[in-house]
Order: sequence, then structure tokens, then C-alpha cells
Amino acid sequence: MLAPCSPPPLGVPGAVVGWKIPSGEPLKASQQLMHGGPLGGHHLLLSAAALMGSSQLVLASACARAARSRGPEGIPIYNQLREMWRRRLKLTAVLAVLLAGLWLYQGYQGWANLSRFNLTQPWYRRLPGSTAIESWLLGTHTMATVHGSPVAITKSTLQRDFGMDVLLVNRGQTYRLLTACFLHNSIFHIMFNLGYLYTLAPLEVGCRGAFLSTFLLSGIAGNLAFLHFGQARYALGASGGICGLIGFELVSLLRSRRTREFNLLLRSAFGMLVMGIFLPGCATWCHAGGLSAGFLIAFLVARRSGYRAPILPWPLLMGLLSLAPAGREFLSTLIKALWIGVQQPGALARGYSL
Repeated sequence: MLAPCSPPPLGVPGAVVGWKIPSGEPLKASQQLMHGGPLGGHHLLLSAAALMGSSQLVLASACARAARSRGPEGIPIYNQLREMWRRRLKLTAVLAVLLAGLWLYQGYQGWANLSRFNLTQPWYRRLPGSTAIESWLLGTHTMATVHGSPVAITKSTLQRDFGMDVLLVNRGQTYRLLTACFLHNSIFHIMFNLGYLYTLAPLEVGCRGAFLSTFLLSGIAGNLAFLHFGQARYALGASGGICGLIGFELVSLLRSRRTREFNLLLRSAFGMLVMGIFLPGCATWCHAGGLSAGFLIAFLVARRSGYRAPILPWPLLMGLLSLAPAGREFLSTLIKALWIGVQQPGALARGYSL
């Protein structure tokens, strides 16, 4: 372990630690040394002191650079969050912190679940703690037989209780259509979505409510598309909501008559959907449903050209959806699920009836 840099005091003219030297004499002595002039013992001592002073300046600047690199400014994600906050993109910054925080908590829960499992096993059947870290980073969960049924022992309780599960959604746990948008399966998954969210953050300017409404409703729509057309049982991630924000940007470009940028983004979105078809474990229906819903929702709630009012303001849209029978039932289920998830972790995954 290296000791921190602690250079001696600097900045006093003509002074080096432990020596009192008249101002200007170190420079004169060093010049004589460089030009091969005669130096007595006194001048040789002064030149050595001058060189010591120069080395201290170099050491001080190196220590300052090291201190800056050790600080939070050296962390790329911190810099991006600070930039978003400075540019008043606070909603996107809070959303990014929430997604990252939940993913970190998923990793902790996976490790805790593995530790509890190991306590029930003999020493020769216990799994190392690195198994939980690998599952958290790569999304490959280790299966084990518990009471005669296979269980992913490194899967977090958050993912079990609030991730998209087609079987449990069909049994009444409809809140998963929304909560699954805030959970992720691996480091590549979370970083990909955070990167896209960062590039779409400027869309928040001047329409924060419409931006958030598009993200939430598109995420729900993407999971609904996965529910009806997908082939798998489980899904996670904010991809549906982020694809909805891409639809939001398409509407903004179309209304501002920026056809060239619109065509480029449309081709990029189409390419992303096609690529998702060939990637294993990619919920393409979530992306397609989120993109389609985002385009439609943004067309209604985003401001039109010339800062004219939207066709349907977002508070009115959210209010109408909340007052509808299906909306009231969804909100009631969501509130109950959040309460049960806090009070009885794991109960929802076991099929707790709401």
C-alpha cells in the first residue's frame, strides 16, 4: 500500500525546506551550473537547493493530479450525472440513479440468497460467493433443487417479486408490467440502457411530464406486447420505456420537419429491432411494443411545432387512465404489491393473491 503524497510547503520565494536562501540566488547558481561557470561551495549548495525546489514543484503537481483522479470527478458515471443535473435534466438523472441503485441492490440480494442457501447445505455442497457475483454481472443464475423443485438460488428477491413473469401476471399480478421496467439482468443490460437514457436526456427539456409519461406508459405497453406475443416467461429491463423515448424523439424530429434526422433515427430503430431478433435472450416484442406505444403517446402529449399545446396534455391523459376501471385496479394492485414486497419479501413470487 502506497502512502499518500505529502509534499513540503511550497510557494515561499527563495525558500526550500530546512534552508533560508536569498531570493534569486538559487536561479543564479543553477544558471552558472548549466553554463559551466565557476561554483564555490556556497553556490553549489544553492544550486542543489534550487533543484530540490523544482523537484518539489513537480511532486506537488503530480500529487494534485492523483488527488483529482481519486476524487469522484474521475468516475465517468458521476460526471454524466453532474452534467445532467447542471443542465437541469433532473428527471433523467434521478431515473438513472434509481435504475443503478436497484441493480446494485439486486446484486446484494443475490449474494444474501446464496448465503442462506449455503447454510442449509453440508460444507462440500456449498457454492462460493463468487457465484453470486458472476450471476449478478452476467445474468447466469445457478440452479439448485430445493424441496424437489429447481430454484435459481442467486436470483434476487426483487427480481422474483417484481420482474415480468407471464404466469403470475395472468394470475392477477399485473403490477409487474410496470415494476419490471426498473430491474435489469446483467451489467451489459444496465449499461446499455443507461447509455441510451443519457443520449435521450435532452428530450426532457420543456416537457418533463410528457417525457416521464411516455417512458412509463411505453414500458407497460412493451411488457403487454411481450405478454401476448412473446415466447418466454420472464423479462426485465427499461428497454420498452427507452424505446418509447426513441418514439418520442421521432415525433419531435417529425414535428420540427427535420426529415433527414428522422429518417436516420427511424432506420437505426428498425436495425435495433432486427438485431434483437437474432440476439439470444432479447425480448424483441418489448422493444417493438415500447417503440410503437412511445410514438403514439408522444404524438398526443408532446408539444407541437411552434410551442403549441399538445393534442392531449399529459396530466389529462394520466388522469383518464387512472380513473378508468382497469387503471384503478392496476394502481390498487401496485400499491398492495409494494407494501407486501416490503413486509414479506418473496411472498409475491410464491403466488401471493392480491
